Amino acid sequence: MWCRIWKFTLPTLILAACFHLLAEERPADSPPRPEISNLHATVTRSGYVFAGTVKAVKQIKPRDRSSVGVMRITFYIDQGFRGVRTGQTISIHEWAGLWANGEHYRLGEHVMLFLYPPSRLGLTSPVPNGRFPVDSSGRAVIPVPRSPSATSPRHGQSPPSLRINLRDLSLALRRAEEE
Repeated sequence: MWCRIWKFTLPTLILAACFHLLAEERPADSPPRPEISNLHATVTRSGYVFAGTVKAVKQIKPRDRSSVGVMRITFYIDQGFRGVRTGQTISIHEWAGLWANGEHYRLGEHVMLFLYPPSRLGLTSPVPNGRFPVDSSGRAVIPVPRSPSATSPRHGQSPPSLRINLRDLSLALRRAEEE
């Protein structure tokens, strides 16, 4: 008889414990939100905002000692938000020194970029925190802010992130521009 009672009671207790743990894990009033720190400032400082695919990367050697090395990166604009149109192909120029210390673009890579307007020399680069990968389903991968009490991810684990549909991101960008 005790066996029959536990057969029904034990699964109910396990389910109740799981629901209790889930309720403690994340308060209902604080869902994770994407971290594009100060979205309004990021958008307004940007000359180009787009999701695109890297089509070509080429190093342009300096002509003489007075000029700088430049990398030319060509993108197909999958979705243009500011300064470009969807379907357009554009080339940007970055100072080659950034490539020695920073992130590189790879052929075929899908990225969401917030780029400064080109300088007098025609060079640009992403604004701070202005580069995000775009996954295979066309969603921008945005890091989730960490709470001060959160532990750092284990070795081999990536930090938590949200995947945001580019259409939803477009609406957020328009609202940020209007602020």
